[in-house]
Amino acid sequence: MPANSIRSLHRSFGKSIGRLAPEWVVDRYRHWTTDAYVVSFPKSGRTWFRTMLGTALQLQFGTRAVDPTSVHLMWMLDPNVPRLLFTHDVNAHLNHVDAIGWDGQRYRNKKTILLVRDPRDTIVSLYYEMTKRVRAYDGPIDAFIRQEAGGIASLVAFLNSWMRNLHQIRESLLLTYEDLHAQPHAAVRAALAFVGAGEVSEDNIAEAIRLSSFEAMRRMERAGEVGHVRLRPGDVADPQSYKVRSGRIGGYREVLSPRDCAFLDDYIARHLNPRLARYKHAVTAG
Repeated sequence: MPANSIRSLHRSFGKSIGRLAPEWVVDRYRHWTTDAYVVSFPKSGRTWFRTMLGTALQLQFGTRAVDPTSVHLMWMLDPNVPRLLFTHDVNAHLNHVDAIGWDGQRYRNKKTILLVRDPRDTIVSLYYEMTKRVRAYDGPIDAFIRQEAGGIASLVAFLNSWMRNLHQIRESLLLTYEDLHAQPHAAVRAALAFVGAGEVSEDNIAEAIRLSSFEAMRRMERAGEVGHVRLRPGDVADPQSYKVRSGRIGGYREVLSPRDCAFLDDYIARHLNPRLARYKHAVTAG
């Protein structure tokens, strides 16, 4: 049976199984049909990356019936679109540092993109997510970054577990938020090729990056153009409650005290996996 026919069959079956089967069956089916995973710790730039990929796929395959952040659904509109699943894996931001591990069984035989960001910018962004959007934390930021469940220790433990085990995955791609900023075209092109999207045109990639700029995404969020909660502010009047805040590299220095910056610098320098050595030094906001 031709590959397109098989994918069309999966598409029809997938629509039915989602309505009729128990959750564990749905999870197994999703894993079985997934072409590639995108794994990240929360607030590592996933929504931006997701929007760039989704917009490029929309332009290439004409899947505009779903919003660009719903890239995981586009395969239902065109069987040639790779099926992508975005995940925070073990949700390390909700777990004590001692409980964070790596379950490689799910990823070993699947293409997997690991998206990482400077832990200092990540943890500050997570603080605003937890206080302004989901409202799961109401303490000060200095206590937040030091807590053993969801603070910098949990974030570093998550990154370390992945860096130690990335070699066990048959096909993996490490992308950084900072590289997405510095060379977005090259990074998006590499990701699209890696997940099996075929020859996406250079013009479509460039247009996807333009349409997914922080200014454009902030405008979409403010206007409610994307119906899903993933791109909706906690409070339209509060800039810090937006999913898309500033996205600046090194912006943590504008939020944290010198004492808190020194604490994070020291913790990262002492504990972060050497393969992420680029983050073992202070970053200038810019």
